[in-house]
Amino acid sequence: MTDIDLEGLSEIEELRCILSLHDQASQYLESFEWYVKTIRSWHDKEHSIYEKVGVFLFEIQPINESIDDFIWVIVGDLPSVYLDKSVKTGQEALEIYCDLMMDWVNNVKGRKSVSECYPVPVEPNTANAELLEHRISFIRRELLTTQ
Repeated sequence: MTDIDLEGLSEIEELRCILSLHDQASQYLESFEWYVKTIRSWHDKEHSIYEKVGVFLFEIQPINESIDDFIWVIVGDLPSVYLDKSVKTGQEALEIYCDLMMDWVNNVKGRKSVSECYPVPVEPNTANAELLEHRISFIRRELLTTQ
């Protein structure tokens, strides 16, 4: 991840970053056969950081009633993930995200199978695991530090 000049971003630039991440999250949802359409969506500004990490809650119309109608989506300069409506807050979504990704990292670094891990769409090698671990450390340090 590159450093972000937070002081240098105008409100317009910040909005562009959020909208770009929202588009990415929408496209991610649209890739699933259980998704029909978005009814509403919300951006969790407190647990997002410009174009690097976006945390969104979507109210969707699913293909049937067995699929949740509220879905958390985390996107950005990292693997995209969706979480079901049992997750109550953006912070909880980001904490679960970090745990899921660290499970993948630990399995890769420990030379274990990743078949039971949340799918990460990259080659499961040490270099990719270290890149993801760096991003998770950034998220925990910058977005999940308790005040």
